[in-house]
Amino acid sequence: MAKKTLMRPHSVRVNRSDLRQKQRETLNQAKQNTVVVISARSPEDEKLLVDKKYFDELIRRMHSLAETIEIMADQKLFAQILGAALTLRQDAKRGKLHSFEEVLKSD
Repeated sequence: MAKKTLMRPHSVRVNRSDLRQKQRETLNQAKQNTVVVISARSPEDEKLLVDKKYFDELIRRMHSLAETIEIMADQKLFAQILGAALTLRQDAKRGKLHSFEEVLKSD
């Protein structure tokens, strides 16, 4: 799913009686990045209906962001990663790195 689509969901509001009367149509509206908001009297009682692929991608990206934040919060580890990136860049320019095909080829 495209990053733009993931970050900009489209929402459709329905009330509970419409959900009961038009259940199949309402469920079909929750596709890709369209989120069905099932309204209630108070905002904390509202429910969201989302496409499973969309939800799974949100969760995957959330875990990825959490891991990135953990790494960046570890100043020592992050400094090592930045240092390695500089070394890799220099080695690539000098032609000192090998491709995966070269390393993994069987003799």
